[in-house]
Amino acid sequence: MQGWSEGKLELSITLNDHINNCLSCGACEAMCPAQVPYTRLLNDFRAETVSNTTNNKLSTLEALALNTLTGTHHKTMGLLVSLYQTTGLSKLPIPSNNYLPDKANQQRLLDSYPALGPTKRGQVALFTGCASEVFDKKTLHDAIFMLQHCGFDVSIPAKQGCCGAIDLHAGQKAKATKLAQQNNSAFSSATNTAIITVASGCGSSLAQYDNPLAKKVIDISDFIAPYLTELSFTKLSSSAWLHTPCTLKNSLSKGVDISTLLSHIDGLQINTFDDSQACCGAAGSYMLEHPETANLLREQLLKPVKQQTTQYLLSSNIGCAMHIRAGLKQDGFNIEVLHPVSLLAQQLKVAL
Repeated sequence: MQGWSEGKLELSITLNDHINNCLSCGACEAMCPAQVPYTRLLNDFRAETVSNTTNNKLSTLEALALNTLTGTHHKTMGLLVSLYQTTGLSKLPIPSNNYLPDKANQQRLLDSYPALGPTKRGQVALFTGCASEVFDKKTLHDAIFMLQHCGFDVSIPAKQGCCGAIDLHAGQKAKATKLAQQNNSAFSSATNTAIITVASGCGSSLAQYDNPLAKKVIDISDFIAPYLTELSFTKLSSSAWLHTPCTLKNSLSKGVDISTLLSHIDGLQINTFDDSQACCGAAGSYMLEHPETANLLREQLLKPVKQQTTQYLLSSNIGCAMHIRAGLKQDGFNIEVLHPVSLLAQQLKVAL
């Protein structure tokens, strides 16, 4: 990038391909002593060069699906996914079926939910995100359930949109900026003390906005951590692998150990990856644009899982969960992929 900016390298498809091989996982930033903002530099480079090189690795259908998902019509895609699954098409041996949960939750989200805990602590807003609302409403409902029982009213701003991460990483900076402005307006209510995210990719993107919204963003696991000691959970004699997404590990988390949160579930054995765990390969649209590299990274990640199988694999990012689920299904492993908050919600004891 510096060579190009200084006029020492010509902009070409080869140069563009070299830059786009980066996963934007943020691992280099997390360990760089000079704190070089590599991801921002990468996004700026793509924004300045996106119209000058043409080497789109997405098929027409994939590009259309992504544009629909991140645009204003993502709710329409949710209906199409529901129709796709209810008609039985999802049972056909089509590779894309591996990315979807066995049954999509299409329960409509309300505008607000009341606190249900013994102590009302305030009001928070939930960022639903485009992919989560289409492919993973279960996690959204489970997050609301946990927030309610932690003592918070939960609002779901109707005019919120996509976080803009996919557009930003694709060089569509103007579109990403417009989405940032839209979300800042949607979440402007002063009554919301925090803006909760369930997908770490979305949370990381929102936290980097250049507007007031960014200061209120917090991941669901970080937010509920202080309140779990006041709740009770039913015993679960099972085991789970805990995957930490790059966006949570390298840019978003406040340092909360999710395995500690899950330790509130008596009987649950947590298997963790070693400290050198690399990116799973999902990286937003990277798994579609660079499938060979993405699948290789996923295979490396899942080696210990396949050697020590388990009932659950837990991940805090929708893209990672979809990519990992596809790899497990493809290799014939019947492991349920969930968000950690969903397992907590599943085991939460609720007073009748």
